[in-house]
Amino acid sequence: MEQVALITVFAPHIAATAAAVIALVFDAFSRRGLAVAACATGLAVAAALSALAVARPGSLSGDIAVSGAGFSAVGTVVFATGAVVMLGSWRYFTSAEMGGGLAALATVALAAAAALSHAADLLIVLICLEVMAVASYALVWSARTPASTEAAIKFFIQGAVATGLFVLGLAVLFGLYGASTSYVSLNVQTREISGQGVTTAFALLVAAFSYKLGAFPFHSWAPDAFESAPPHASALLAGIPKLAAGVAMMLLFPLAVFSHVNPVIYLWVFGALAAGSMAFGVFGGLVQRSYTRMLGYSGVAHVGFALIALATGPQAMNALAAMLIFYAIAAAGAYLAAGCVRALRPAWDGSIEGMAGIGRQSPLLGFALTIALFSLVGMPLTAGFWGKFLLLGVAVSAGLWWLALIGVIASVVSFGYYGAVLKAIYFSASSGDAGNAGDAGDAEALVCETACPDRPALAALFVLSFLLLAAGIVPLATGLSWIVRTLTFV
Repeated sequence: MEQVALITVFAPHIAATAAAVIALVFDAFSRRGLAVAACATGLAVAAALSALAVARPGSLSGDIAVSGAGFSAVGTVVFATGAVVMLGSWRYFTSAEMGGGLAALATVALAAAAALSHAADLLIVLICLEVMAVASYALVWSARTPASTEAAIKFFIQGAVATGLFVLGLAVLFGLYGASTSYVSLNVQTREISGQGVTTAFALLVAAFSYKLGAFPFHSWAPDAFESAPPHASALLAGIPKLAAGVAMMLLFPLAVFSHVNPVIYLWVFGALAAGSMAFGVFGGLVQRSYTRMLGYSGVAHVGFALIALATGPQAMNALAAMLIFYAIAAAGAYLAAGCVRALRPAWDGSIEGMAGIGRQSPLLGFALTIALFSLVGMPLTAGFWGKFLLLGVAVSAGLWWLALIGVIASVVSFGYYGAVLKAIYFSASSGDAGNAGDAGDAEALVCETACPDRPALAALFVLSFLLLAAGIVPLATGLSWIVRTLTFV
């Protein structure tokens, strides 16, 4: 790939990274508001630059990176969602100590996630994964509580093991098959010289990526990290890295380097991971009383859906991208809602029961959260329904009806824990509901003196929920062809 083309491919990531550097300068002079504004602006510019490349056809021939078509569409979603969440996190980043630095760190992580989604070189993949990982460790720790410190340390230790597995897999491929890390070169070499080396590298890289995704049984870091991290940080970390890693896995395994591996191996390896992740995620979520910890288990279950696409093969790539895009948007909204609840109720203990009556206290928050949760379930008229519909439909077409059936059952069971949240916010009585009207009015006045709505987060949550609702309703009139066409990769 020529230098000019490379600059074009990486222009969005350069814009986002430059914005992060500018934000660090502002933060050094305690201008946190300008730092967050710089990050949001950089992400918006990066989203626009990525959107301009969507019209170009996608290709797998790049030595370092691929772009155009679905690859650039994923990058656009990563940057645009990040920009919305960054603006929604204005109050958090501008009030937190080192808030400007944290915003810059999150921006760099988003740039790495977008680069990961169209990397075509294993060394570039490793760099992107580690940039995302280091930023994630710091953002989890940034809550500065004993729980967040413990979660960050566990996250770091397990992440180091996963990195070691990836490096070992990379070393096998680099040492045995042509001394190159380019997908194009590795694909040719592994086809000509197949054997135990390919199998070993395949197993090591699958394990490393499964950890990064949070798939069962490599998931143990996820519930702790998302429960203890600040909700605004979780909104950036929960779905967007999974979207990038899912696309990267599809590109690396069935499309490029390991495209010649027997499809039966894909079926049983990724099918087992998918079934285990869905089962463990939904049943683990049912017993959770912490709202954000429940969302962590929900993420494990959604990773299971993504792995169905890996078990199915390259024909499921656009369905994989659609499902993970809609999950990333819905998960960002669900975690932003936790920040909104914390702003309204500073003494909230994080439990689902502690959200009682929040839908009546703030109808807009309740409505937007309901849309996000319905999309996570996969309810009709929301974007999440079409993501799961496309994915399970491709699986059935490929004969994997048993995986599709597990997916349907998992979605039905998941309504148990999402429904518990909806019951709490609308139908459970809050402590403020007790007493006469005069007492309630006095109590409301007292609350307003100590807490106020997080309006930027509420506005961002409303924007994300509107997108989920619009993407769920529009296909009823237009069909799904535009989604499939936009997310056509090659």
